[in-house]
Amino acid sequence: MNENEQLVRRILIVALSLALLMAGAGWFFAGNIFTLSVLVGAALACGSFFLLQRDIRQMMDRLAAESNAVALSGMEKARFLVKSLGRFIVLALLLFAVAARMTIEPLGLVLGLATIMLSVVIVGLAGKRKKLSGIP
Repeated sequence: MNENEQLVRRILIVALSLALLMAGAGWFFAGNIFTLSVLVGAALACGSFFLLQRDIRQMMDRLAAESNAVALSGMEKARFLVKSLGRFIVLALLLFAVAARMTIEPLGLVLGLATIMLSVVIVGLAGKRKKLSGIP
């Protein structure tokens, strides 16, 4: 497993841990609806992040494999853009469908959606601290 795959795995593990921590605290302080909202938001964010990093890796592999990368890069960028917009539309439709079928607590949903962002910050700060301290 290369360094990028380890980094993505670390980010997803931290995001899932944060989601479970927030869901547990939400259940204790705010109830079941808040907990479910956090879990729905975290599932959507983690799923979207996983698919995005997979698409980026595929695009980079295709560009590296082709000898005429300059001509192919425009087509690859367009394909990536279409896939990203499609993923965003599917994410919005999923969120709309979930909100139509059940009660969603907006703060819990936002906290769940923020798990990836928070985990990237945490993993980044931990890596920087490790690099500055000189610990291998």
